[in-house]
Amino acid sequence: MFAAENGLKGDPRLQAISEAIRVVPHFPKPGIMFQDITTLLLDHKAFKHTVDIFVDRYRDMDISVVAGVEARGFMFGPSIALAIGAKFVPLRKPRKLPGEVISEAYELEYGTDCLEMHVGAVQPGERALVIDDLIATGGTLSAAITLLERVGAEVVECGCVIGLPEVKGQCRLNGKPLYILVEPREIGNCC
Repeated sequence: MFAAENGLKGDPRLQAISEAIRVVPHFPKPGIMFQDITTLLLDHKAFKHTVDIFVDRYRDMDISVVAGVEARGFMFGPSIALAIGAKFVPLRKPRKLPGEVISEAYELEYGTDCLEMHVGAVQPGERALVIDDLIATGGTLSAAITLLERVGAEVVECGCVIGLPEVKGQCRLNGKPLYILVEPREIGNCC
């Protein structure tokens, strides 16, 4: 569900967040309109609005784990975790975490990838939130959910800054709720 459909319709913070995201045409390959959130991070007000909206949503949901998907989920997840009194757990690409890990492979449009998490980072029964910057097909978030559920966590919801309205990646999320702040921008300060 989009934030504007859940009580934030007309909220100027959503417009500020959307306007702070730069669109880079044809990156990383022709035909892709890359949603660059690094410009959102440069705008301290828009960055704060992003974190604040997520914190307002999750503050009273008894979440004990915020799992951030590498790498852009790392930019929002720790701030949200601190504000709601939860721990932050990074979900990383292969061979990035020292020590023993648990892995979950997933399908991409062209090939496969994998997420890893430290063994023991999440305990059975913990309530988890998965955070990433963007959802397109839902493959990465689905892998994150599976990874957390394999260790006994209850995934409460997935939260993304940007979501494609026409791509129903949510159907790949095993029925888990999805909360999205803004739709992708078509054009922008790209040059």
